[in-house]
Amino acid sequence: MKTELYHALKGINAENLSEENKEELLRFFVVAEDHTIRNQIAFILSDVKYNRAIPFIIEKINDKKLAHHNGSLVYALENLDVKDSFIEVVNMVCEMEYEPRYQAYEILRKYAPEISEEVREKALAILEVRRILLEITATDKGPDSALDFVEHSIELIKGQQNEGTFI
Repeated sequence: MKTELYHALKGINAENLSEENKEELLRFFVVAEDHTIRNQIAFILSDVKYNRAIPFIIEKINDKKLAHHNGSLVYALENLDVKDSFIEVVNMVCEMEYEPRYQAYEILRKYAPEISEEVREKALAILEVRRILLEITATDKGPDSALDFVEHSIELIKGQQNEGTFI
């Protein structure tokens, strides 16, 4: 059934979805157990820019049971207006594995120029605490490490990063 359901979801023409259809897909997203199906629904909601899905997608991203299946969910956020969820995205850079961390960093790049000074200060405080912790505990401190992402995020948010120097 999962394969057939996945294929049915792949066949949905996102442009033809009504608000009621989008809401129903969101409810299905919340209860979906299979990560392939859940990710496909997230991609559909992303494609139609259904911003109402943002908190639900973030909740799934942060679900510890889905730790190895959340990169696609972070990727789905890229089409959505997550500026108001900037701090949650900062936390993703700090706490996630490589793929979702990379996607979260790309979202930070998109929204960093638009955030308020208050959000900027809060984001920098979170990143600085994480940087200190990683400097003490991380075994990998090289390129593409968690520490590297945190340091580049700090530079980005401070507005000091030169375009094209990271990743």
